[in-house]
Amino acid sequence: MIALTTLLPLVSKLGTYLSVGVEHYSALRQQGQTLSPDLLAAVLLIKMNEWRPVVKGQEIVDDDTRAAGARFLAGIAIRLAQL
Repeated sequence: MIALTTLLPLVSKLGTYLSVGVEHYSALRQQGQTLSPDLLAAVLLIKMNEWRPVVKGQEIVDDDTRAAGARFLAGIAIRLAQL
């Protein structure tokens, strides 16, 4: 089992990327532009490129997982920005 305290840095960083997505989408929306979830995911993926989270000495995010995470966060960011 993995302790919650071990996961907090991972969860915190995901929250940071979510915030970046909301801010980016909101800024474009104020300018009368929008992004699709896939385009916002591409923006987030670029920002996440150097992110290499480690838990118990093991890197836990590969390129495919990072891309899936970026797309997941982009979808949530767009929904939050539209509230």
